[in-house]
Amino acid sequence: MEQKNLPFYMKISSVLLMICLLLWLLFVGKSILVPLFIAAILCIFLIKPCNYLERKGMHHAIAAILCMLAAIILMAGIIYFISEQLIDFKEDLPILEQHFTTAVGNLQVYLQNHFHISSINLQQSVENLRTKVLNSAPALVGSTVSTVSTVVEYTVLVPIYTFLFLLYRNLIVRFLIACFKETHSEAVAAVLAKTKYVIRNYIFGLLIEMLIVAIMLFIGFMIVGAKYALLMSFVVALLNLIPYLGIFTAAILCLIITATSGKLVTIVGVLIVVSIVHLIDSNILLPKVVGSKVKINALVTIVGVIIGNQIWGIPGMFLAVPMMAFLKVFFDGVEDLKPWGILLGEDTSRPHKPRSLKLKIKKKMQQSRRQDEQHP
Repeated sequence: MEQKNLPFYMKISSVLLMICLLLWLLFVGKSILVPLFIAAILCIFLIKPCNYLERKGMHHAIAAILCMLAAIILMAGIIYFISEQLIDFKEDLPILEQHFTTAVGNLQVYLQNHFHISSINLQQSVENLRTKVLNSAPALVGSTVSTVSTVVEYTVLVPIYTFLFLLYRNLIVRFLIACFKETHSEAVAAVLAKTKYVIRNYIFGLLIEMLIVAIMLFIGFMIVGAKYALLMSFVVALLNLIPYLGIFTAAILCLIITATSGKLVTIVGVLIVVSIVHLIDSNILLPKVVGSKVKINALVTIVGVIIGNQIWGIPGMFLAVPMMAFLKVFFDGVEDLKPWGILLGEDTSRPHKPRSLKLKIKKKMQQSRRQDEQHP
């Protein structure tokens, strides 16, 4: 019996429906899927030391426990170090508030002198803004409590999931291979091996990049005399992991923190340091140090980060690139999905001439029209 080819509009409708359904499932299952994805990425990163301990004769459960303890101790040390810096910064919050009040007063005087806006209207606008902020305080408190509870939940679940992934990693691999036909077992194993290799190297490269960026920022902040140079260098290096969008948020936070000094020269110096380090990172460190084996184009990366933020919030922004790297490997490994892999990747082909490109598009449209006429 001959297999009927569906018309193009039915194919594209099915694909769009599947994408919408997948995004909806990701949104609904956020509380379950986010810690699972974080744990899966950490597991991929810890597989290599775990395998090393097992080759030395250690039981696989003990090896998984030791790797998890090492990761927890490292993360706890980083959190303790950053919390100490935040406590010191909290002491300067009254100074920051004073400088902010002075800046608002100077802005009022400037608007009165240059735009002839009455002081009464300005005061009313300031009072309205103050009232809105105070009214939104309960919602802000509720959001803060929810965020803290989510962090506590992830802190408990992620280590447990990571340990279980390490413990049952061989079982999971056998299950994934068994889900497909025996003729596809080698291809599935190759995709899994490449995914592990790509994500592990990607994360390791990001950690090296983060360390180098933090060191350069710390040296630059010390040169310009910025206060809390260590805290700002860590914040910028961490937010810089969010492709294209994180550096702007980091620059704004640095300007707010530097505003406690009240010196315009220091604020401008911090902005220059962040800009120079970002240029070095984008043009030298990212292509050389990170060196991901899977190249994802900038358009897909930005769209993926925005979608990740809309679905999963801040964790989604950090998880977007590793997930797209997995999709790129998966699409490249499946013959029918290779066009999607081309869409995610970078354009390495020579640019087409406009005339030849138009002819190819016209030819494709004619073929699609003929198929629709043959199968109404």
